[in-house]
Amino acid sequence: MRSELSPVDVTTVQERVYQSLRLALLKGRFLPGEQVSIRGLAKALGTSPMPVREAVKRLVAEKGLEQSSDRLLRVAPYVASVHEEYIRIRMQVEGFATEKACLSKDPLLIDKLKQHNATMLEATQGRDLEAALAANQAFHFELYRAARYPQLLDIISNLWLRTGPILAASRHDRDLFGRVFDIGVQIHEEAIEAIVQKDRVAARRAIALDIRAAHYAIRRYYAASREAEPVEAPAARQPAEVG
Repeated sequence: MRSELSPVDVTTVQERVYQSLRLALLKGRFLPGEQVSIRGLAKALGTSPMPVREAVKRLVAEKGLEQSSDRLLRVAPYVASVHEEYIRIRMQVEGFATEKACLSKDPLLIDKLKQHNATMLEATQGRDLEAALAANQAFHFELYRAARYPQLLDIISNLWLRTGPILAASRHDRDLFGRVFDIGVQIHEEAIEAIVQKDRVAARRAIALDIRAAHYAIRRYYAASREAEPVEAPAARQPAEVG
């Protein structure tokens, strides 16, 4: 009987926990500056604190989370100057990926981009933040994968990890939601048309504008709310859903 048992792969559990938390950050399930506890995350994920502790170490190293004490962490807060730097980097890096994607020979690329944007439009009209965020992310990463630069994709993914939670602020403000996603759908259409025409300069310009326009709307929101630098972290919570 004992010989039939397989050892438990702890690293597999840790990886699943890490990917779940990373995806939650990318999808804006947490707000900038929000405090979370290892115990609360473990409860939400249905696991013990140990794999959560190992997973958050990686996310802290990637600057998606910050360690505030032995048991508490917080999502990286919104700091205007830091976010501005990330946005400038994203415009360059994702613009480069877009140029390379224009050379893609994938016959389905345009149809897939149109479908993602149509889904984003539907979600935006229904004011469904979760679906809009997911469709927006799907659109961008569909495009960047087409560049066929795996290391570049990793860099972009890490940048999104640090800026993704900031978009979650739009769930609390209908005007911000509209400015970010209504305009985003329109700019995506311009990007798609440029890619159809193999116009790398226009495609790059459209994606850079998409990134910049969202940043501008968010910056105005935080300035108006007086939540720019420094930001006061919300109290720790036990999220009901993180995956």
